[in-house]
Amino acid sequence: MKNAKLLLLALAVTTLSACGGGATPSQPGPTPPGQEQPGPTPAPQPAPGAYTVTGRILTEAGQPLAGVQVTASHTVSYTYGSGVTDAQGRYRIALAQQLGSWNVSATMTLTFGGEDFEVRLAPEDDNPFAGAHGAVRDFVYRAKDAPKGKVFDYIDNSNVEIDYNTMEVTFTPDGPNSAHSTAPFMVKYPFGYGLPDIPLGQYKVTATHVRNGVKEQLLIATRDNPNYLPQAVARFLNDSHYGPNMELFWKNP
Repeated sequence: MKNAKLLLLALAVTTLSACGGGATPSQPGPTPPGQEQPGPTPAPQPAPGAYTVTGRILTEAGQPLAGVQVTASHTVSYTYGSGVTDAQGRYRIALAQQLGSWNVSATMTLTFGGEDFEVRLAPEDDNPFAGAHGAVRDFVYRAKDAPKGKVFDYIDNSNVEIDYNTMEVTFTPDGPNSAHSTAPFMVKYPFGYGLPDIPLGQYKVTATHVRNGVKEQLLIATRDNPNYLPQAVARFLNDSHYGPNMELFWKNP
């Protein structure tokens, strides 16, 4: 009987040792999220491009245009966002997170002979877009869309003889003009007053006509320089009434 009690005691001690009996239980660690207790719900991330409009502004030759002001305008509210193109012609605008659609436009400043001209550009895709979807809106500045001005011309006095039927005026850009061209071009004098639709810029101007059967080079003065010369440097100036215009004055040599 005594041996049976000793055997039972030994078994009890062995069982307690295996179960860690008698030891102080350790504190339970934090429950990993997603197991016994749910973790915090993460905030939803916007889809790539959501509430953002991006794009590039290039010339038709693929040259990037830097420093162009781009504006995204909400179609209903007065909310807007703006950005400026970088050296690669890229822009990025963060939009207000509100319902509705947006339009994008761009404004570029051209400077010729110290005179600034504002040019408005429209994107290749001018459809409004939902802000929640975001959009890419690229712009291409084409030569055919380059802003133009009118040349007004006058004679020095009533004794000046001009044969407008044979008159030819040559414009040589003094640096790239609004069409991004430096190539000279010649304009025959049209019916009517002045020379319309000349790309904005600063030019070296010469003019010829035929008088008494002989081709003659005219002398030219400008609004900036009243001295008559065979070649004049002339620029377009802003005018609130007539728009951009250039003034040339003719005189026989």
